[in-house]
Amino acid sequence: MRDKSTALIIVLIFTAGLVASVATAAKYTPSDAEILREKVISKLVAWRTKSAQSILTKATDLEQTQPYLTAEALLMATYSLDKDPKVVNRALKILERQIEKNPADPVAEYYRGEVLRWLDQNDKAKASWTKAKDKAAARVADNGRNPTAQYYLGAALVRLKQPDAARKALKKALKTDFNKPMVDLQMGLSYMLQNNWKAAKASFDEVHELDPRYAHLYYFRGLASDKLGQKDQLLDDLDQFVKLAPNSPEAKKARAILSAAR
Repeated sequence: MRDKSTALIIVLIFTAGLVASVATAAKYTPSDAEILREKVISKLVAWRTKSAQSILTKATDLEQTQPYLTAEALLMATYSLDKDPKVVNRALKILERQIEKNPADPVAEYYRGEVLRWLDQNDKAKASWTKAKDKAAARVADNGRNPTAQYYLGAALVRLKQPDAARKALKKALKTDFNKPMVDLQMGLSYMLQNNWKAAKASFDEVHELDPRYAHLYYFRGLASDKLGQKDQLLDDLDQFVKLAPNSPEAKKARAILSAAR
């Protein structure tokens, strides 16, 4: 038979565990600067630099924050990609400074990988995505309802070609109301890694339903349509893509495919 002190210890252990689990499940509330960053990045991922710039210029009270500077650096890189490589490299340096200032944040690390990919520095890009994955996983472990952490965990896993694990994280990001077109695009990319072209196209169709000006949906849906034998869709989508994102890294390939297919 347990004595009173043993029973009290058991109650305390149970209560501590309950408090910890409740804390872990607590709703995640992003800062104003983080909300701004997500708005800007959602526009940049859709390759809408003017909209992103407009959002940034209205947030002068946040311009010295780490999330603002991360978004600004990504805007610089996106806008200058086909204009001035020196500006792209300056943007990369800004991202690296943000990583130094906040080494636990996966966002700057993930986009450092993206910019390095644009610069064809693929080994360095992979290293950045690996770090982004680890940082996002640590934040998910701290609070599984952190939408930013769940999304960048999934996005980094897509880049690292781990589609099943990526979708698990991305589905959780959807449940926390992260920007749905961004998540659906990554879901489509994860299916492409497995040559599941039908599921990939369905994901890109979801993006189209929500935001028909989302440039890269047309590029990747065109590729999926090609695999499904839908040549007309391929031509229509790639044509629309190069109109919306003429300076994107994929535009040159899209033009080459269009030229060969016509």
